[in-house]
Amino acid sequence: MVSQDKKIFKIENLEEYKKWISKQNWYQTIHLKKGLITQGKLNTDSRIQWFDEFNFSNKTVLDIGCNSGQYSMYAKKAGASKVTGLDINENRIYQAKMLALNEDIDVNFHLAGIDQVSSFGKFDIVICIAVVTEVENVLMALRSIRDVTNKTAILEMDLARPLIYASSNKDWWKKDSKVSRLGRVAEMHRHKHAGWVIHPSLEMVLEIFGDDFELSFLGKGLRYHKIVLSRKQ
Repeated sequence: MVSQDKKIFKIENLEEYKKWISKQNWYQTIHLKKGLITQGKLNTDSRIQWFDEFNFSNKTVLDIGCNSGQYSMYAKKAGASKVTGLDINENRIYQAKMLALNEDIDVNFHLAGIDQVSSFGKFDIVICIAVVTEVENVLMALRSIRDVTNKTAILEMDLARPLIYASSNKDWWKKDSKVSRLGRVAEMHRHKHAGWVIHPSLEMVLEIFGDDFELSFLGKGLRYHKIVLSRKQ
């Protein structure tokens, strides 16, 4: 839920809409109708261009870590039958709900984290951009995505560099019997919000998703790796 001082409402006057947009602190740069744009800290146009390669038509879509809703709204405009966006930041969910209402885009936004995704059901396409390697329990995050993906998981995340291993005093995840030795290559990083986090190897990601999925795309962005995993038919 969004707090009472952040009510969701329709802004009929264009100048008032511009004023509301200008007062917000944006992270995503989102192109809106009537030539309006959110001046975000991050230019995400390249990700939107990447999403052009996917068929969202008549698909159900889950956007984990949706921020202000850019990718969720894109999926809906691209023909998705149902789109759900989740984020743990209350202000981002407020922004997303306000934009969806004022842009006339039907998306369900909820204040929720990656550990809660199972309560929203399963989806044809799951989008998770820059979230997995910014949470403490990367194994839980990957398994949560796997368990709610019916067809395709679209990920952007950090991957460990080859032959870098987590130090022994921070290797709780190595004791996980569901991850083999091959999949245990990882790299520890101190995240400014989450503390020590794991950058898993590609082998770890593939092993967690298991034999039901295949790697259909692997690419390198400016910071994160782009990974697409498709459920085998």
